[in-house]
Amino acid sequence: MLFVYEDTEKRRKFKDKYYNYKFVGPSFFIRNSDNLNDILYLVEDKHYDHLIVDISNWIKDGNFYKVYFERFIMILLDNVDDIHFCIKESLLDEFLQWFPDFFEEKDIDKTYAKNEDVEENTDKEIDILNYIIPDKVYVYDRIQSLEKFDKKKIMSISELIDKYEGIFLRYDIKKIDEKLAEGNIEFIDITSLVQIIQLRSDILLQAELLFLQITSAYCNKFCIKRDYVRTLEEKFPYMFTEHEQLVKELEKGETEVDACKKDLDVNEIGRIADEINYALKGHDDFKTDFKRNLLKYSFLNNMGDRKIFSIIICGESGIGKTEFAKIVSEKMFPQEELIKINFGNYSTEGVLNSLIGSPLGYVGSEEGGELINKIKKSKSKVILIDEFEKATSSVYNFFYELLEDGIFTDRHGEKHDLNGYIIVFTSNMSQKMYQSHIPDSLKSRFDMVYYFVDVPKKEKQAFIYDSAMKLIEKLELYFGKKINYDYIKDELEKLVAYNNLRDIKRKVEDIVFIEFFREDS
Repeated sequence: MLFVYEDTEKRRKFKDKYYNYKFVGPSFFIRNSDNLNDILYLVEDKHYDHLIVDISNWIKDGNFYKVYFERFIMILLDNVDDIHFCIKESLLDEFLQWFPDFFEEKDIDKTYAKNEDVEENTDKEIDILNYIIPDKVYVYDRIQSLEKFDKKKIMSISELIDKYEGIFLRYDIKKIDEKLAEGNIEFIDITSLVQIIQLRSDILLQAELLFLQITSAYCNKFCIKRDYVRTLEEKFPYMFTEHEQLVKELEKGETEVDACKKDLDVNEIGRIADEINYALKGHDDFKTDFKRNLLKYSFLNNMGDRKIFSIIICGESGIGKTEFAKIVSEKMFPQEELIKINFGNYSTEGVLNSLIGSPLGYVGSEEGGELINKIKKSKSKVILIDEFEKATSSVYNFFYELLEDGIFTDRHGEKHDLNGYIIVFTSNMSQKMYQSHIPDSLKSRFDMVYYFVDVPKKEKQAFIYDSAMKLIEKLELYFGKKINYDYIKDELEKLVAYNNLRDIKRKVEDIVFIEFFREDS
């Protein structure tokens, strides 16, 4: 079956419907394979099934060999059980022109395609004489060089175009007005459009008209990656005659550098990881892996390659899962409240609305969602998602998109950037339930997946001692009464018989307070 979807929103609905399938692109197979035989060995060895392969990018790029592509598709069809394909609607005609015999009409599902035609802006009457010609463009070398600035000031022109179909650029000038005004956008990055124009000069006139309309109405500045400046000069010889450095222009108005974008101090990151690991009792293999992954993530995030560090921890209650998230927040963001979401508090209906807010017009829409409110309230960048097994498929899809992009859009259309955040998911799921319950697409987005087991006796003894001494010192500080640890040592040592650290901590408190209230102590 070939599924056809109109745009990103329709693709999201399509993925929600087929949540039990793993969505991949051709690169999923090609990245680890040098040739078609390697792909054949790969699919035979891995026994893939329940796959939907999105071939849109391959067709869009156009740089494929017809025979290679045909053989690639046939290998997948012959060797993967329950496999389907999907493609963006704007690329369907081109695909069928190249490969007319792959799918019969009855095997093409257009449920998520466009239902009605959109009026093309090119049919509208345009008064060119009243337009202002854009004469300046700001140039940058690498997108990473802009990381330290407020990137919310920059918007790609692709976000202003509703659709690109063949020789038509579809856009709504009123929507462009709203987006630029609401986002307080200063620069429009035209790199992506110039890349298309390199291959499709037939949309040159439409691009010129779009530039003229934007410049005349909003006086926004344009920017472009240096690699495409020559193409810009060739295709638009009467526009963009002046070039300036984008970084210098941003520096003029920049008053604050994002604290996350600084030179990496490996020793400092290692020290923080060691403090976290020391505070967490037991789980030695996890702690070793955590330190390594935290260091790796710090570098990837600094380079702009990984937005969020995600960890899912499963296991019985009271063995340190939520405690770990609390420790991470305390060590990395002292004095800040941990951002905690507990799906055990939600009903099964409207879970996503409770998380990120209801659409405008619905009851409670003005209140926002719990996640949004808590992010605004706390400066901690550690989020604990507790009882994750009680989430719904819509929530799983939400976190899939969030971990992929590092950004989510609430029900009011506002974007929230979680770059630099650590999200710890916890659950009482068994390993078997995890494999069957969590969609494969989401599993692939977790940086660490661990199953916590009971804490060893030695670690429990250390936990009991630390918990008791902290409480004893705090009672003395607040009330001036000192408790002798040796008096309660024997009672405390009996607590190693328990496995639930939460229960152990409560029993430690009971023993300490009994001694605290003893008149002769």
